Amino acid sequence: MAKASQTLHFNKPVEDAFGFSALVHANGLIHLAGIISIDEQAQVHAPDDMPAQIERIYDIMEVTLGKCGANLSHVVSEVMYTTDMGKLMEHAGIRAKRYAEVAFPAATAVQIVALAFPGALLEIQATAQLDGAEWSPDVPPVGAPV
Repeated sequence: MAKASQTLHFNKPVEDAFGFSALVHANGLIHLAGIISIDEQAQVHAPDDMPAQIERIYDIMEVTLGKCGANLSHVVSEVMYTTDMGKLMEHAGIRAKRYAEVAFPAATAVQIVALAFPGALLEIQATAQLDGAEWSPDVPPVGAPV
């Protein structure tokens, strides 16, 4: 179970309404909840527009990671859930550009029937590994019991 001191939020009102935390830190690992291209009012940004949704998701991911001193270079794995694999593959270069300066993480892409928000085409869940640095003095050091 995550402790409040291990969580960070991107959009707390939306997260509270749906019952999740955008980020949970545990023993040096950063677990990002699935990120969908939504705005502050939980409306889909660029409905049915895969390129714009990919950009928005990575913008959200970078901001959320930045809240604990991490960035895309810390991402070690991703799971991408899409309602349209063809569109995701067609625009895979957008994702590749976001990782152009760092190693690609392990990744899996899965086509699904629907996402939680109509018009959303993609959701990305990610895990990042901190390089021995802690993002909060309230979080026990890497290797410490939580």
